[in-house]
Amino acid sequence: MAIMIIKRIWNGFWYCFHDYWIEAADPRTKNFPLIESGPEPVIFMLLIYLLFVKFIGPWFMHNRQPFILRIPMLIYNISMVVINLFLFLFILSRMDYGRRLLIFKFPDPNDFSPDILHEIRIGYFCYLTRWADLLDTVFFVLRKKYQQITFLHLYHHTLVPLIGWMTVKISPQAPVVGLFLLLNTFIHSIMYLYYALAAFGPGIQKYLWWKKYITQLQLTQFVICGLYSIVMLFLQEGFPPGLFWIGFAQNPFFFYMFYDFYQKSYRKKQQQQQKQFELSTTALKHEKIH
Repeated sequence: MAIMIIKRIWNGFWYCFHDYWIEAADPRTKNFPLIESGPEPVIFMLLIYLLFVKFIGPWFMHNRQPFILRIPMLIYNISMVVINLFLFLFILSRMDYGRRLLIFKFPDPNDFSPDILHEIRIGYFCYLTRWADLLDTVFFVLRKKYQQITFLHLYHHTLVPLIGWMTVKISPQAPVVGLFLLLNTFIHSIMYLYYALAAFGPGIQKYLWWKKYITQLQLTQFVICGLYSIVMLFLQEGFPPGLFWIGFAQNPFFFYMFYDFYQKSYRKKQQQQQKQFELSTTALKHEKIH
């Protein structure tokens, strides 16, 4: 009896973990590299990434000086600016400048027209660039910038490739995905531009006062996607409920984490600067009196 229960539990787990994704796969993407099987290869790669970031990389760098990676980082960041701008403009055009967001029916997975297949291939390329984002963390490790590798950073860089895999696997044309990618590629193009300019060193870093506005854009992204998801909750037709709720739940969670980061990074720093200014002003007044 116990063996039968364990077997049923295992079969249920394996169906949710593996078999469901094979059954529900979009026929136009099921043969793409990294997409053709279940989630095992993606999870394995993400585990390697986390092992490198948390254990292998710090162990390797323990008795070494931080690497100077200005040129590789500059090339990487400029490349990511160009790629994300291209993707932003392509998605903006394919979304019919927002009009496609008014379609709440799950897209037909049997549309094999050349135009649609081209759109899906670009979407798959966009997914692959989310793996390229992981190089951010590799650079942090090699430069011993461990303070930059926060829970938010790791959660974001780990979850996005996984949710991206689910999306390409099942719903590569969903308008809500297009909305997220439209906002995300635009923000990434600005973010990587910031990183590219910062790679030039202290001489130009004093002009990069606008970093906090990137976080504000990210917060705005989660608000817009969250509001759109609420509308979808009532109007959508045919979307896989599991995938929908997984995506829906990320917006408030990411908003909370990014808002907490914003508060700690900028608001508290502004308050400290204000207090220092007030103390210095008070000291000057005291000196004048005496």
